[in-house]
Amino acid sequence: MNNTILIIDDMKTNIDSLTNILRYNYSLMAAVSGKNALKALERKKPDLVLLDISMPDIDGFDVLTYMKDHSEFSSIPVIFVTGEHNTEIEEKGILMGAVDYIKKPYNEAVVRAKVKNHIELKNYRDNLESMIYERTKDLEERTRQLAASHEAIIMGMSLMSESHDKITGDHLERIKGFTRIITDKMLEMYPDMITKELADLIVLYSPLHDIGKVAVPDAVLKKPGKLTPEEFAIMESHTIEGAELLKKTEHYLVKDKTMQDLKVAIEIAEGHHEKYNGAGYPHKLKGNDIPLSARIVSVADVYDALRSSRQYKKGFSCQETLDIILVGDGRTSPEHFDPRILEILKSSYTEFEMLLEKGKIDNLEELATDFPIK
Repeated sequence: MNNTILIIDDMKTNIDSLTNILRYNYSLMAAVSGKNALKALERKKPDLVLLDISMPDIDGFDVLTYMKDHSEFSSIPVIFVTGEHNTEIEEKGILMGAVDYIKKPYNEAVVRAKVKNHIELKNYRDNLESMIYERTKDLEERTRQLAASHEAIIMGMSLMSESHDKITGDHLERIKGFTRIITDKMLEMYPDMITKELADLIVLYSPLHDIGKVAVPDAVLKKPGKLTPEEFAIMESHTIEGAELLKKTEHYLVKDKTMQDLKVAIEIAEGHHEKYNGAGYPHKLKGNDIPLSARIVSVADVYDALRSSRQYKKGFSCQETLDIILVGDGRTSPEHFDPRILEILKSSYTEFEMLLEKGKIDNLEELATDFPIK
């Protein structure tokens, strides 16, 4: 298909001359004024513009300015045609974005050569942009597939650890869902605390919070009664064991630049049982010394644990769960959690409940949104 050239000149004889030179090789359009040129551009986008400088209504400089100010026309090459032999005018046009000049009276060989060169450059650039666009789409698709594979591996590792505790993938999906609710709200309420990139990583790695359970003996993990102090120490070790496992895994991932580093996952596994008042484990960290990722997943994990049934307990209602976390029950206290995340819980618990309703966890009561926060 022939390339299209728009010839803009207020002198019909000049248009006729250029038409005779170019008509066998290109599709031609013509405009006899600057105003007509703008209308012609709107009707059909040309591949090249031959533009006269001196026109009575809108001159060539104004037409070029209009084209550069509109993204749909800014990449169209413009060759000025002029009878003036003034280097200052030529310099002005080139600085404004014109690609070349053709002098009047026309030399046919020069016109054909310059038009041919700039059309070929335009075609090459368009083809290159098309190739880049297609390759970018392919890269985006491969990146999406890698991300999906990455997420599947994370869920598989998480399920492996949770299977020892008879906990299903539904629990892991709820933890991800609660974590997403918290991070989304935090981006709105406390944008200085978290970035979108960090929020996405916290959600992605939240299912790995209990990965260290693979190192806890079943006799301890599945014991129906109260744990002895020695057994509880073994249970607590799952935070250290999980972090160590992920650190070893990270060592191998460094060789694969398509994978994320596991810093956030390590923080979550090691720190999700730390408490904001320093009463947690394994390091008794306090306040903001606890990584933000661990503080967020801690609230998500506790909420899900309280609302869910286990072999040794019945799931608490939404009101009971909020009372335990926000008021305390002797074992759990609001001092255990980042107060800003508790504020998010107060404003977002109905979203938590909608997620639970969707998942249909055991003993879930009818969703209630009208009870007061104590």
